Amino acid sequence: MAKIFINQQSYPLTDKSNLQQVLENNGYLKPSGIAVAVNQQVIPKQKWTTFLLNNKDKILVITATQGG
Repeated sequence: MAKIFINQQSYPLTDKSNLQQVLENNGYLKPSGIAVAVNQQVIPKQKWTTFLLNNKDKILVITATQGG
C-alpha cells in the first residue's frame, strides 16, 4: 500500500489524492494559518487542489502561532 508522511507520521495514500484532500482527511486544515511543504518545497495554498501526491512523499505542515 502506498503511504505518505505528514510531520514524520505515516498515513495511507489512495490513488490520485491531492494535497487538499489529504490535509482535510487527516485533520490538518482545522487550524488556520498553516504553511505546507512537500519534499522540502513550499506549495502555495492555491495549488493544493491540483497538487497530486506520490508514494513516500514527505509533507511538513507548519502552524503559525502568536507569541509575545
